Amino acid sequence: MRTEFTVEYFLLGLAVVSVLLPLLAGRMGLPILHLCSRWLRWFLFAALFAFFLDVFGLSFRPAWVHFLTGLAVWFVIETGYNWLAIKALSRSELPLFPSFRENSDGDEWPADEHFIQIKEWLKAESFKRVEALKAELFEGTYLRASIYESADQLSRIQILFLPKRQGGSSACYTIQTFGEEEQRIITDNQFLPYGGYYPENWQLSRKPLIGSLKRLLNLHRKRVAKSGIQPVPSENSPLEDINDQQRILERLNLKTGFLVPRPQQEEEGKISSDGCYRLWKEMWLLAYLGKSVA
Repeated sequence: MRTEFTVEYFLLGLAVVSVLLPLLAGRMGLPILHLCSRWLRWFLFAALFAFFLDVFGLSFRPAWVHFLTGLAVWFVIETGYNWLAIKALSRSELPLFPSFRENSDGDEWPADEHFIQIKEWLKAESFKRVEALKAELFEGTYLRASIYESADQLSRIQILFLPKRQGGSSACYTIQTFGEEEQRIITDNQFLPYGGYYPENWQLSRKPLIGSLKRLLNLHRKRVAKSGIQPVPSENSPLEDINDQQRILERLNLKTGFLVPRPQQEEEGKISSDGCYRLWKEMWLLAYLGKSVA
């Protein structure tokens, strides 16, 4: 009996920790805690599955068999949920490559102390704000972007504000340095699954577990130094550049088969079967390993 109570309290403790970790991740800007929370949630489900099978006498196999079965059941459940989400995205009106416009509505930066500190840090690092942009996802919901440029005009930082379901915004950072012949070195920490393809002359490094813009910038500068590319100032404005990027990515992913050809999208959805698989794979890699297929 004592053993049962010990297991129950242990499982209860795990449940509490799995709820607290995402909250701490948001407050402290530590994406690694989100990843730990997902692993803990998977472990907790498997442990509860094994515990209930044992308590109610539904199976008399060893506990480790029940635990492994619970892990497999969670994998099937989450896979089913992810596939439903992908199919819903494919059939939805949500633009996969939204078009941006200038943001003159005064809502560029969320009123949050953490984001105010980022603005002050950018100023201290001699980055100059060059443009504010926004893209409508659906009525009343927008992606907002604030673009900063280094003093030598060789690097740009894009801060993309993503709306949260419960209100407020989270931020992703993209740092770009341009080279000759349309080369780009891109370092970002985007955590949303993409799954698609990028041009070969774009050297992309995705680090969703780095929540600090300072650390991401230091990594980007090291990549530029090792690349051998001669940085040049961008000839396009941030608005022209970001929309040009969207068009390039859409054309490439149509060509590679990630996207369904436009005449067939109404009937089959926007994302092909190969694209759905790549997107599902990236959802798992990001959720549990903090890695991208890019």
